[in-house]
Amino acid sequence: MSQTDSNPVPHPIVGTWRLTAFTEQDLQTGAVTHPFGRQATAIVVYTAKGDVATIFAAADRKSPAAAQASDQEAIALYRSMIAFAGRYELAGEKLIYYPEISWNEAWNGTKQERFFHVSDNRLEVRSAPAISTLTGAVTVFNLVWERKA
Repeated sequence: MSQTDSNPVPHPIVGTWRLTAFTEQDLQTGAVTHPFGRQATAIVVYTAKGDVATIFAAADRKSPAAAQASDQEAIALYRSMIAFAGRYELAGEKLIYYPEISWNEAWNGTKQERFFHVSDNRLEVRSAPAISTLTGAVTVFNLVWERKA
């Protein structure tokens, strides 16, 4: 694909990506964990116009016993996922998210900064130190994505 004024070549981050690794490091203890298990699943989609949508699910999620989850089942389902959609922008090695809708209302309207690197069909994303929505500890998380074919 060639670049023209009317049809620029999109940034290499544009596309659909499937999660291959999700780790979180507690900055106080140094412990590295797989907060959603080693087989966590996730997809993220970046458009050329700056839209992003993602959903993560823990490896061991359980279906509710009935169509309407019990309170305990609903809590377990909420705590075993991450999802948001909104806008993103790139600034050098920074990937900045602006969630507009999220599984966690506290994220809506915020600015979420990450650091990223794209090489071929691999995308690596690292967070800035922040309080983990999963553990409450100050952590840095790392994500490795593979371009979805």
